[in-house]
Amino acid sequence: MKSQAFPDESGGLTLRAALIAVGLSLFLLTSSSYIALKLGALPWPIIFSVIVSGGLIKVLNRHRPVNIHEVNVAQAGASIGGLVAAGVVFTLPGIMYLNQTRHLGIAWPDLWLLSVLVALSSVLGVLLSVPLKYTFIDEEQLPYPAGTAGAELLKAGKSGGRLLVGLAAVGCLAGVFALTRDLYFPSGWTLPALAAAGVYLVFVPMPLAVSGGYILGPKAGYSWFAGAAIGWLVIVPFLFHAGWSGEQGKLWVQNLGMGMVLGSGVGFFAAYVIPRLRRIFLPLLQARAGLLRMFPVLALAGTVVLVVAEVPPPAAVLAVLGVWIMVAVAARMTGETNINPLEQFGIFVGLVIAFLYARTATDLPLLSSFLIVLFVSVASAVAGDAGHDYKSAAIVGTRFFDIVKIDVLTAAVSGLVAPLVLEAMRRGFAHSLFTPAMPAPQAQLVAGSIFGFEYPKVFLAGFILAFSGEMLLPQRIKERWMLMPMGIGLFLGMGLAIPLLIGAMIRHYLDKRHAHLYHAGLLIAAGVMGGEGIAGFTAGALTAVGWSYQFGARILLVLLALGFAITAWQYRTAGRQGDTS
Repeated sequence: MKSQAFPDESGGLTLRAALIAVGLSLFLLTSSSYIALKLGALPWPIIFSVIVSGGLIKVLNRHRPVNIHEVNVAQAGASIGGLVAAGVVFTLPGIMYLNQTRHLGIAWPDLWLLSVLVALSSVLGVLLSVPLKYTFIDEEQLPYPAGTAGAELLKAGKSGGRLLVGLAAVGCLAGVFALTRDLYFPSGWTLPALAAAGVYLVFVPMPLAVSGGYILGPKAGYSWFAGAAIGWLVIVPFLFHAGWSGEQGKLWVQNLGMGMVLGSGVGFFAAYVIPRLRRIFLPLLQARAGLLRMFPVLALAGTVVLVVAEVPPPAAVLAVLGVWIMVAVAARMTGETNINPLEQFGIFVGLVIAFLYARTATDLPLLSSFLIVLFVSVASAVAGDAGHDYKSAAIVGTRFFDIVKIDVLTAAVSGLVAPLVLEAMRRGFAHSLFTPAMPAPQAQLVAGSIFGFEYPKVFLAGFILAFSGEMLLPQRIKERWMLMPMGIGLFLGMGLAIPLLIGAMIRHYLDKRHAHLYHAGLLIAAGVMGGEGIAGFTAGALTAVGWSYQFGARILLVLLALGFAITAWQYRTAGRQGDTS
């Protein structure tokens, strides 16, 4: 499936496209790391990448025509950074969680070794996705919804200078709001009067979460809220009146939610992947000779780095094989559903390896398990994003290997930098992690899956409930409700569910009454998430290097307020001059 809509334009892999891709990828890496810890989810960053890449190239081109393939290459490489962030942030902070809650003293892995490991995993994710393109996109023409949406936006040619300025203004305003909130209302608002009835509500005003609800849509947003309401307005008060303490009730519901999240992922795997085994894995078995020669080299390098990082050699080999399998699963699942439960792919491989070790009465260190989950999760995340890039290229006619090359470049750069970003956040937000302000739910799920849960029978019940639902619920119910977001809502509570619900309701209203405003809302939501994410990360990074949070946040607040004033004025001026792009 190759479009001839733009046959006369030159190739898209230019030095300018590569520089924009790397720079924007690092921006998305930092902001997405913050978003993932704060929100517990990370929508696809492709639309944001298209708009910003196109806007930058249009500004640099002045009045010359924009090469759509150059924009497509830049946005494809840029979006990789957000997915690398998800693979790292959804997994590694679990070490901190176990050290804080179980006092285990697990050593933090060597930073530079970690950077090499993540970079290798990222590049493996890209290269292993290459042969899948020929089956999943060329032959089966899977939809890859985010990639298709990005391509349609590219074809519309609406990304431009004024729009980029508008996005910058929205981002600055979101950053001003977020920093003001964190300075003066860091814990949000609680309703202590309800605590006597066993209802524990903490509301944190979070535009980032409202935007997330809009992007996720009504189905996921309503499911998320339903899970939170059932858990925190029904089950926790019931347990409270049955004599449980508030803390015990919270842990009970959270363990139930984590079980549902993992059960939903495994159930979806069983219902979706197993019937498609041949179609999923045949492309990897028939890969081109060049790729087959490259995979063993990278696989060997990944194995060596895992072993150097103190993963036992047999476990390291199994982890690399797990990457080979899960990349294919992630690519197809993303292509059909637009969902990539990357940390659960890592958990699955980690649990299989741990089971094999237990059967041989051999001890697998906890750090080794975390590194295995990280390695698989990052590759799965990148493979899903690469599939969207290949779909976009097929629609607009961008050269396929231009996309592969830029994805490999930004995967390597983002992989090297991602652990450094996490280190800054680990130091800057040490007292906020695993609280309602920054819950990091996926990392807690990874930690619980590796070490164990406070209420294992409750976790198992949630797992069975969601697994059975994925396998047995009729399709008409699955079209309206999602079990995985419901489990996340159970785990995270009402504080995050309320703003997500607001965003989902806005999206629902626009879809029903003003469908033509969907893309405008999407861009505003992306700008808000990017602005709040980068402001929050920067404040944390300044704290990590020795500044007090209050001082650093106030300096940023002033700079962002000034930035908003300037960009708002520029946006208005461009409107007067007739730039409606």
